[in-house]
Amino acid sequence: MIGEFNLEPPPLDDNLLQMVESHRAKTGQDYAAILFFGLWGTVDCSPEVRLYAGYRHLADHASDGPAWLEVSRTQLEAGKGEEAERILDELLRLDCPGLYPNLYSEDPEVHRAYIRAEGGEREEALELLANLAAKHGDSPVYQFFVASLLHQAGDFAGAVERYRNALSALEEFQREAENEDFDSGIDFAMARQYIDQYLQAAEAGQILDSDAPPLDLFGFITTQED
Repeated sequence: MIGEFNLEPPPLDDNLLQMVESHRAKTGQDYAAILFFGLWGTVDCSPEVRLYAGYRHLADHASDGPAWLEVSRTQLEAGKGEEAERILDELLRLDCPGLYPNLYSEDPEVHRAYIRAEGGEREEALELLANLAAKHGDSPVYQFFVASLLHQAGDFAGAVERYRNALSALEEFQREAENEDFDSGIDFAMARQYIDQYLQAAEAGQILDSDAPPLDLFGFITTQED
């Protein structure tokens, strides 16, 4: 076990251990930095290197939720979808330690949806995201990412509807911020411009990118507390 997590690190590779520890001795780079950024001053950002560092970091910081999510993403990158989902299961079982699940990019269920999409289970991924979008109906972020998956699947009409929902939710979010006179930290013009370019592409029957937008794209937009 790692802290309260019913998980075990992968078997150690002696060559990998020696390489990473030698690098750390020379640079002072900590395990968390290697997990998120790879080895400083090198081109080695391989999943194996980052997983080794991630599990070493978590051995002493088991409540670091963002690090667990990064390890989950890295497991997926390494082609280990089941291991990636097992981490999400444990995060949910333990009430998401160190995470703010109302933030889209820190919601384990969002990550689960993307794991399913990566594994070719696009319908299940869409169902998961659609349920989350219904739960967080005031969040433009959830609407946008449902739209992005529909867009990638070639459902242009469905994507257009969801992109428009995202723009409407964003406008409402901006009105609330202005009415309550608080600084949301959001560049609303930039957010509208970004969503609108996807909307226009969907309306034209075009796909802008081969991959869905990154999960942290609108990490600064949070859902409202229930």
